[in-house]
Amino acid sequence: MNQLIEQLQTKLFTGRLNLEARDGPTWTLYFRLGRLIWQAGGSNADERWRRHLLRYCSNLDLTQLEQLVSPQENYREYSILAKLREQKLIEQQQLVSLIASSIAEVLFDIMQYIEAKKNGNNPTGQLSHTTVVGEVPGVLLAVIPTEEVLKQATQAWQEWRDAGLATYSPNLFPIIQQIELLQGQASSKQIIALVDGTKTLRGLGQKSGRDVLALTRLLMTLVKTGAIAFSPTPKLRQVVISKETGNPSGAVNNSNSSLKTEEDTVIQVAPNFNKVAPPATGKEIVSPSSAVNNSNSSLKKEEKTILQVAPPAASKAIIDVSRPLVACVDDSPMICRSLEEILTHQGYRFVGIQDSLTAVLNLIKSKPDFIFLDLLMPKVNGYEICSQIRKTPSLKNVPVVILTGKDGIVDRMRAKLVGATDFLGKPVEQDKVLNMLHKYLSV
Repeated sequence: MNQLIEQLQTKLFTGRLNLEARDGPTWTLYFRLGRLIWQAGGSNADERWRRHLLRYCSNLDLTQLEQLVSPQENYREYSILAKLREQKLIEQQQLVSLIASSIAEVLFDIMQYIEAKKNGNNPTGQLSHTTVVGEVPGVLLAVIPTEEVLKQATQAWQEWRDAGLATYSPNLFPIIQQIELLQGQASSKQIIALVDGTKTLRGLGQKSGRDVLALTRLLMTLVKTGAIAFSPTPKLRQVVISKETGNPSGAVNNSNSSLKTEEDTVIQVAPNFNKVAPPATGKEIVSPSSAVNNSNSSLKKEEKTILQVAPPAASKAIIDVSRPLVACVDDSPMICRSLEEILTHQGYRFVGIQDSLTAVLNLIKSKPDFIFLDLLMPKVNGYEICSQIRKTPSLKNVPVVILTGKDGIVDRMRAKLVGATDFLGKPVEQDKVLNMLHKYLSV
């Protein structure tokens, strides 16, 4: 697939590339003069669209957005983005990030599908491709750096595969299978509040502010015990609330259980839930074939019960919302995960930001008390981001520690000039990270 995209890039191809599987999904990639400009198709395409709108246009009403363009409009989603740009409801930087991120997700899914079929020795499952010259949206919103997006998707797929998740698609929907198996866990209430059966792994990652790989690795420990299962389709949750204890009881999303609803209450989702100690290994729930090759299907209407989750009691294993929020702006998922493990273990709240283009916007929204900032990133480097932070009233006094593999005097001087507070060398080490926090934070 990478070679095919590179060939189209070399030929300065303008049109669409269709990738079809005989037994599964279909994807479409749009090119203009060899550069990727948009995507369509695949599993849960509607969910992908809504999730990206929520991420990059969180201040807009999604229902109203859908009314901007006629349902019969060609390239409808792309046309909606064009309307948003025309009405100055989205910044160009946000627009580029939205398009690039959605393309990278589709490329990831294609790579996973191809490798799954190859490893399964299933020749009928291989993708066939066709090109249609000239079929592209009439307006050009952004030219995406194809090599960069392809590299980003390839790196994300390799890290996902190396984590032992090759047979599990991030488009799967986690559901609580046996709630009683969660009740011994310190973070059970946060997990129950988060995993409601209506969001994919990617959606849960976005909602909780966690990297989807780190979140999935956490949930896998619960999949192996049978507490959580992965479904190719969303499943609304039904839970019995015990009147005596106020706690959920019985099996959840279990086809063998008949559950009655006692009352509707309001859900309170904690901003984050901490890592759960790995339980003993058990039999996995989802088979490899069904996990990756999940097809689109309509959501069955089920009675929806909203679960009330009381605020967690004080515990070292649970993140206290009064604790400082530490942000990490770094394009490396590995660095973000390392810092997350160090910080959450010490009770800090954490947010990882890997997209440098929207870093400042995300920092303004999350309002961190401390920022770790990578120096060398594609699109926008750490110097520029640090300069923008110091020009932003709500962030200008937040300590910014530069993460760098370099130790040059020129880099340090330049970073100081744009307002950096201090420096921390890579790879990150727990003692040095905590010392830096203690130095600049009053905890």
